[in-house]
This record gives sequence, C-alpha cells and structure tokens, in this order.
Amino acid sequence: MLQIPKIFLDNFAHEVYVLDAHTIDRDEHNHHVNIWHALNSTHNWVLFSSFAVLIAALFAYALYLRFQPVFQNIGKRIDKTTTIAPDVIRLAFGASLLFSASHDALFGPELPLHGLFADKLIKVCLWVCGTGLIVGLWSRVWSWIVIAIWTLALLLKGPYLLTYSNYLGEAIAVILLPIQKMSVDGQMIGKAKAAKLMKHAWLSMPIARLLFALSLAYTAISVKFMDTSLTLDVVNHYHLTRFFPFDPLFVVLGAALIEVTVALLYLSGILLRFTSVIFLVVMSLSLMFFKESVWPHYLLIALGIGLFLHKPDDWSVDAYLGKSKKLAKLFRKTK
Repeated sequence: MLQIPKIFLDNFAHEVYVLDAHTIDRDEHNHHVNIWHALNSTHNWVLFSSFAVLIAALFAYALYLRFQPVFQNIGKRIDKTTTIAPDVIRLAFGASLLFSASHDALFGPELPLHGLFADKLIKVCLWVCGTGLIVGLWSRVWSWIVIAIWTLALLLKGPYLLTYSNYLGEAIAVILLPIQKMSVDGQMIGKAKAAKLMKHAWLSMPIARLLFALSLAYTAISVKFMDTSLTLDVVNHYHLTRFFPFDPLFVVLGAALIEVTVALLYLSGILLRFTSVIFLVVMSLSLMFFKESVWPHYLLIALGIGLFLHKPDDWSVDAYLGKSKKLAKLFRKTK
C-alpha cells in the first residue's frame, strides 16, 4: 500500500499559533473528520447554496462597480502609489527576517532554527539579509541568500515550506526589481546600470502575487481540507459558533472555501483591490481575536497592502479588464 509521507500530515499553518502542542499532535493523527460531511444535512445544503448565491452576487456587484467612472477614477489615483508598493513589501520582508532571527525560528514559530542544518549560520544570515533588505543595499545578494535558505528548508522539511512560498516569491521579486524608490541601491546606482538590472522588472509583481496566492491556497487545502480536525478544534475551543451560529463543521467548510476563493482571486489577478481589502480585514480580525503572534504575518499583510497599492500587473485579469472597452460598456450604466 502506498503510504503518505509524514511531512504531508504535519500541517500547522494558522492553527499552530492558537492550539497547544498536544492538541495539534492528536489532530494530526485523526483523519476521520471529513470536511464535506458538513453538507450531509439538508439544512446545511440550503445554507451553503444561499451563501454561494450571495457571494456570487457580491462578486458580480464588485465587478460592476469596477467599471463605474467614480471607481475607475479612484483606481487611477491609487495607481500613482505603484512606485512605493515594492518598497512596502521589501521593508516588511526584511523586518520578517529580523523577527525570525530574534525568535530563533524560520518564517514561523513552528520552524525552530535548531531543527535545521547549520542553524547558527542561518541565524546570522537572517540578521544580515533582513538588515540589508530594509536598508536596500545589495538587495539582490540578500535575496539570493534567502532563496538558498528557503530551498535548504524545503529539502529538510518537505512540502510544508509551500506555506511560506510568499517568502520565495518576494525574494525572486526583489531580484527582478532590485532598484526601488526608498533604497540605498536606488540612490547610488547609475542610470545605465539601473536600466540593465531592471530589464525584467515587469515580472516582479506577478511572481510575488502568484507565489503569495500559492501560499494561501496550500495552507487552506493542507490544513482545512486534509486535516480538518485541527480547524474544527479551533472552532470549538474558541466557541466561534457564538459569532457564526452554524454547525461547527459547516463553519470550517465556510472558512476553507473563503480562503481558497481569496487565493484563486489573487492567483487569477481579478478584483485585486477588492480582494486585498477583504483579505486585510479578515487577517486583522483574526490576529486581534486569536491574539496570535503578529510577526509571522508581517509579509502577508505587506503583500496585501502592496497588491492594493500597485496597479494591476500584466499577468492579471484586472489588467485585461482595464483595457477592454467592450466589458466597460457592458458594465457601465446606460444614460
């Protein structure tokens, strides 16, 4: 019989910050809870269908608003902040590495440095890389080192590192866009060399966005769908049914589908600013309610803010929608 490697079952993500080690270990071995059993009752099916229609209607309305002159003008004004978006993400990237080093962990508390090869060297690298990225001096060098550390951790810890693929995405993004507005490199380098280094800068934001979406999707699927009991324990332990008066397993299913939907919206690049607002609100509420460690979420929050500030990149559906006169005419109010 084909056995699933244990690393595929070591799913922590959000739950590692709010559940104790004993509960996590117990739930990792409990694969009898099936998230789709939430739809076994007719009542839950009706609720599911109603929410699906409501969310689809909300999505359609947001798409409709996107083509209205008022929101198009607001979008054009926000587009002017595109130049600072990479700096916001880079600064959070560097800060995240410094906090990782200060907490003796790699990207999150569930990855202690002492469990990695050459942990002391990695810690020094995190301090140096984080500082260098914040200052914006030799950013490409530090990003290559982060990629090497991420790859090493992937080899040692397996697919779980996909939870933190947003770090890989931002490291690649910095390499592709090394000369940023608020950086020492940007002030020191000559125009000729800058033009050469920025040849592939247009790929920076799409890659950061795609790997950010991958991190969100992997976390939702690996925990809420594969190890449903983990999230179910969070719902029961924190009595979340007080706020969401439904069957606990139905709450888990709803949370899972919302996370996957957000990931898919980011992946396709449609309604990026609308999606970012939803993501940032939910993330903020989660941090305040569960009183989680904030530092593992700095880069996630910065990516959400950065994607809101940045104009739609060339690989996004939003960029196509912005150029489509037919769709604009279809969604615009007739006078």
